[in-house]
Amino acid sequence: MKRCYKCKNETIEETTVEETRHLAGRTFTASVSALRCSACGEVYFPGPALEDFDVAIAGELARHGVVSAEAFSFMRRAIGLMARDLAELLDVAPETVSRWEHGKLPLERGPFALLAAIVLDRLEGQTTTLDRLKALLKPEPLPKLVRLVPRSI
Repeated sequence: MKRCYKCKNETIEETTVEETRHLAGRTFTASVSALRCSACGEVYFPGPALEDFDVAIAGELARHGVVSAEAFSFMRRAIGLMARDLAELLDVAPETVSRWEHGKLPLERGPFALLAAIVLDRLEGQTTTLDRLKALLKPEPLPKLVRLVPRSI
């Protein structure tokens, strides 16, 4: 960013801004990297800054087992997973995901635990749970004889 979109000033400074989200009866705060126009004070967030904050919130919800429609929906959106894709991974109808997220159907522990695992994997830079769920959609044939090399203890 070379200039302020609001006032067109060219003096943009790196800063941090205290950002807050209210979700599932809790308040989450963090210092988030931002850019501030020195002339008008307009604040801009670099693309991943707020996304990272949202994923961090999703991780806290997952770690602490905050099972609610709002938390479930937020966690799914924070990791960029479409509702229909999550429905396919969980082997439920897209309407079921919608009903869970709108509180019209009680949220089951299993689907919450799987979404929480996907979120926590994302925070660790992994895709283990997502890969396993995708493998269940299109299983590869396993030969009748499989030679394994056990790990040494």
